[in-house]
Amino acid sequence: MSTTTRSGLFSRKPLDIALAAGFLATLVALLAHAWIYRFLTDDAYISFRYARNLAHGHGLVFNPGFERVEGYTNFLWVLMLAACNVVGLLPETAAPILSGFATVALWGVVVWFVLRSQPREPRSFLVLVPTILLAATRSFAVWSSGGLETRLFELLVVSGALRLLVEDETLERGEPAVRPVAALLFALASWTRPDGLLIAACVGVALVAWRWNRLPQRAGWLAHSLGVFLGLVGAHLLFRRAYYGEWVPNTYFAKVGGSSWWASGLEYLAAFALEYAVYLWIPLLVAAVAYHRRRGTLLTPIVVAAVVAPHAVYVASIGGDHFEYRPLDVYLPLLFILVFFGAVHLARGPWAKRWVGLYLAFVVVGIVELPYRSHVQFLGVYAPGFPGIALGKHVEADRFLAPERSPIYGLPGLRALAEAHRRLVVRTTTRFVAIRQEEHALFLETAIAEARDLRRLIDGGVIPQDTHIAVDCVGAIPYYTGLRVLDRLGLTDAHVAHGPFVREMMAHGKQATPEYAKQMGVDLWAENPVHLLWRRDDPRFLRRLYASYPRQEERFFADVGNGQYLLAWFPQGPERARSRFPTLTFESTHDAAAIQRVADAVGEARDR
Repeated sequence: MSTTTRSGLFSRKPLDIALAAGFLATLVALLAHAWIYRFLTDDAYISFRYARNLAHGHGLVFNPGFERVEGYTNFLWVLMLAACNVVGLLPETAAPILSGFATVALWGVVVWFVLRSQPREPRSFLVLVPTILLAATRSFAVWSSGGLETRLFELLVVSGALRLLVEDETLERGEPAVRPVAALLFALASWTRPDGLLIAACVGVALVAWRWNRLPQRAGWLAHSLGVFLGLVGAHLLFRRAYYGEWVPNTYFAKVGGSSWWASGLEYLAAFALEYAVYLWIPLLVAAVAYHRRRGTLLTPIVVAAVVAPHAVYVASIGGDHFEYRPLDVYLPLLFILVFFGAVHLARGPWAKRWVGLYLAFVVVGIVELPYRSHVQFLGVYAPGFPGIALGKHVEADRFLAPERSPIYGLPGLRALAEAHRRLVVRTTTRFVAIRQEEHALFLETAIAEARDLRRLIDGGVIPQDTHIAVDCVGAIPYYTGLRVLDRLGLTDAHVAHGPFVREMMAHGKQATPEYAKQMGVDLWAENPVHLLWRRDDPRFLRRLYASYPRQEERFFADVGNGQYLLAWFPQGPERARSRFPTLTFESTHDAAAIQRVADAVGEARDR
């Protein structure tokens, strides 16, 4: 007797075998796409440092032994990384593995939901649509790694929303014993990112409003769900207040601080919509609403709208995000499920199926083309704020995503869309909004190289382990050196985070003052936003030396070996620095002869 069900996906029917193979192919394609974009961001190392400090018994702090500041926004993710560290799996190793598992799990959740929603007989190849679209989407591939909590958050939110629909369906059938798993998933999403609380609240309000007349019959389930959600969320809030003295993470003050930035946020959303051809999704999304209206299941698009619409307004209000479409990525599985329903609604009849299939092919091309062009046209070396800030400095920035470089968007009619998208990408990246994956990967290489060189100086006794440095980027450098670090942008420093915004740049709007650095006992204030160390033959190093003479404030530089120089300002004064670093000979940028000696040494090395 066969153990397979008559209509199960893995039955021996040829159609079901073909569908199983199709789903497997989409998973392989998704993982291959994710492998192309595998990377870690420098920001992820902030969470790694908190996780490591917790695992080593220092608590949830950035600088062990000093102030408590919640410089992360991913509580559950940090706890998971710390647990991995305890058993010997370093955070930088554990994070990609966990994100990979979460990606496969999210793919599985989407497959499960579309299969249970599709009429069992006959089953259509359209069930493959959501996973095909996910596998084709650059953003979904990009955030399969990165080292941040992104994919875990998406897994929890999407699973919570879909599970809520299942729980509602079960209650509609009159089955009272429904476990509030959706409430647990949304609570864990709120532990993972603060905006999980917004999404959970909006979905809850939407459900209550839609089922208002049935609430008396659901009182037990509703009370149980609220108890689970409020209990977990409330416990986290109370912990934050007791441990850090704030109700919100420090990063809120550093990045948002109660201000809004609608112009930037709307451009961020518009750039995403054009890049992924969201205008092509709209007919299918409208058809999905008609599909659920016909079946009496309108709660499905309502729940999706409750996740997407309020959160998109929130993202717009804060100016978007420093990372390329990261907060919008959570919408994709839910919207692609609706696209599937819309396709099912429209594909009624042989000719309709053909036309729907052709239209879906256009949707895939729209999802792939501009993101693919952005990848192959990206500059091969690190340039901050590419392409916006790099305009006029790099030829590739000036030509980046030009319509004529695409065989599709160079066509009449589509050219205007490509030009509008390019303008938006330039404007957002000028403000450090929507910085692309390639730039983050290239930047991390420079940060890790800097960290290793500093570690060499620490191990060699040139720089004491208790040196206090001040830099703008506090990921890999603090993580690998173990130095105490003042975050000049305020992500991990409460004083800076509560200061005024000094510029309109995403996640770079706050700035520590020299006076504060002196008060905090900083030894070395990096003249560059990131780098304390410079190669002698780097043209930028000589330009910085010449720029400081004599027009700018005095800086100091010292040969640290291996063709490198340390360049910094001393908040505690030169004499204090010389006593802290007795093996180094510091020279002033106001000393023309000293600068000339460096230039001569560079020339001699070049001649050899």
